[in-house]
Amino acid sequence: MLPKMSIPYLHDSHSHFTLYAGMFKSICLKEVKSKEAAMELFSKLEDGRLNSAYGWNSGSFSLTKPDLNKFPPLIISNLSLHGFVMNEGAEKLLRPEFEEIIDNYENQEWCEEHVTELLLFFVKIMPSTIETMSEFAGFLLKECGVYEIEDMLLPSQEIFEMIDSSELKNRVSFWADINTFRTLPDATKRKIKGIKLFTDGANGSCTAALSKPYLNGNKGVLTHTLPELVELLEEAASTANGVAIHALGDIAARQVVDAAETVRKHGSDQFIRLEHAQFIDLETAERAKNAGIVLSMQPNFTEDSLIYKDRLPLGFAEMNNPFRMLIDNAGFVPGKDMFFGSDGMPHGVKFALKQSLNPVFEGQRLTLSEFIAGYCVDKKHGVYEFDPTEIFG
Repeated sequence: MLPKMSIPYLHDSHSHFTLYAGMFKSICLKEVKSKEAAMELFSKLEDGRLNSAYGWNSGSFSLTKPDLNKFPPLIISNLSLHGFVMNEGAEKLLRPEFEEIIDNYENQEWCEEHVTELLLFFVKIMPSTIETMSEFAGFLLKECGVYEIEDMLLPSQEIFEMIDSSELKNRVSFWADINTFRTLPDATKRKIKGIKLFTDGANGSCTAALSKPYLNGNKGVLTHTLPELVELLEEAASTANGVAIHALGDIAARQVVDAAETVRKHGSDQFIRLEHAQFIDLETAERAKNAGIVLSMQPNFTEDSLIYKDRLPLGFAEMNNPFRMLIDNAGFVPGKDMFFGSDGMPHGVKFALKQSLNPVFEGQRLTLSEFIAGYCVDKKHGVYEFDPTEIFG
């Protein structure tokens, strides 16, 4: 038996802490590979209340409203958090408060246009207390090795005050969508990291803005026009500490860089962080580097090259998470202008490290030192021990 290995605890630069804290006791479908197995789990749900599940990979098996109508009220989030399905019981419970969402959630284009609203919808229907958030933070530290975590969507001033006055203050930090940000007191605006924007969708829902259609014919959509995105960046520059921009597809990444170059020409030196950048090309990466853009990426999304091979355009599986190109050719440096997070899919050391050291394609490989530089906190906060066979086999 090999001795245990250790690695400093993680700083997860991209997750949704309050959302996952609310889902903590929900059914996780990440490792469920068949509809039959999922149905068995749903058969044990409690009646008389809203039940929830998350982590469903729609590429592994389908779930439809008719499939779910025989169960108690149930809502299920796609693995990517972009898209969900619910049964009629859940619709009935939720319609009085969320009529617009219930009327439109099956329209994928509408969902991408309202992605922030939908993510916050999940927080509202599965609210957290400081006790549940503290319990979840304890789980993240003990079981996953996550010491610090950035919540990309602050739900409200109330949640900020709850965390800011607790022992979690130094472990959980926040970004806020622009509409929530506008409602926050100036003191809170100064304390949080900045504004979170979206420019496209996700692979799970076939809505990332790629330069080729998905194999099912879907074409990803850009959330904003270039002038709209520039206007949002200019607003952020005058009011926020920084801006983090979701851009998964190559077209979306290019649009972000176009917008960043525009505001730089206008004299802005604001902090701009590009989230995901899974399919960024070399030209765009070099322009991003020159514009002073920081990358926030997810090593665990290397798995997308396998789990979404049923939908990614030809050649895009190989383009996914191009760490070697970004580091060796574009000049990004982990820990300096490249940082890592999980998006909660899943949280923790083991899966991310396995994907980094044993990637699908060589261009996705990270060295252990690069992983630590871009993902880990100082050892003084502690280390996470694990069985190396879980990483190396």
